[in-house]
Amino acid sequence: MKKIRNLVMLLIVTLLLTGCVKYNVNMDIKKDKSMEFKIVYALDTSVLGEKATFTKDDLNKMKDQGFEVEEYTDGSMKGFTLTKKIKNIDDVSSTDDIKYSLSGITNNDSTKLFKVKKGLLKNKYTAKFSFDSSESGIKNSSTFNNEENNSNDETIVDPENNSEITNTEESDDLDLTDSDEDYSKMMSSMDLSFTVTLPYKALSNNATSVNNDGKELVWNLASTNQKSIEFEFELDRFSIMPIIIVIGCVIGGLFVIALIVTVIMAISGGKKQKKSTSSTETKA
Repeated sequence: MKKIRNLVMLLIVTLLLTGCVKYNVNMDIKKDKSMEFKIVYALDTSVLGEKATFTKDDLNKMKDQGFEVEEYTDGSMKGFTLTKKIKNIDDVSSTDDIKYSLSGITNNDSTKLFKVKKGLLKNKYTAKFSFDSSESGIKNSSTFNNEENNSNDETIVDPENNSEITNTEESDDLDLTDSDEDYSKMMSSMDLSFTVTLPYKALSNNATSVNNDGKELVWNLASTNQKSIEFEFELDRFSIMPIIIVIGCVIGGLFVIALIVTVIMAISGGKKQKKSTSSTETKA
């Protein structure tokens, strides 16, 4: 009977919590190697109350890491948007193995995101990110909080000898604090995602879904409870535009030089012809 009641209560709570937490991570990588790294973290205040998503120390740490911090509001959803603009992803890449935590960004000491293998014309980048809701504070934002749900043990007084007795009898009240299954079901109702937009088709990935001919990778972190995010992609080692500009300048320069030489030769030829004509008329 208790199990049935628990399942009913879990269903009710899950419905109430649908969309109550938003944790959307986006990476937009361009051909010129620039990248925008954005994280939206918000809670539904109408369900969870005015809970703080980050402390002031957390926000200061993220600012130190180069994130721009802005308040996020969308109806009753309130939190923060963290944005980092990177001019060249080579600046956040290393030849060493990199494991970056998306959920524990306030604890990341390293600013490196990718492992890079440099080639003659192209570089291959490998991303290995981890996601753990316990690090991101999502689990603590839910109603399934161990501090708020105490044990059903109850202390009563024995009237015979006035001594305390602990009542360990199982209660019919809902107790879901230590159930990973219950927490997993609650997680599936949250908006947790990671999206990568690439200029070229990814070489490999373990994304939940792939769109735009392999250029958009999406991980549904809520439905899969996936903790490992991996993908590989290639970018031109050197930016094509500067090379095109240099080649254009060289060709343009050669054309101008050839035009000048042609004009000089035409003028010089004209003068010689005129001089020759004058000499012929004088002899005559």
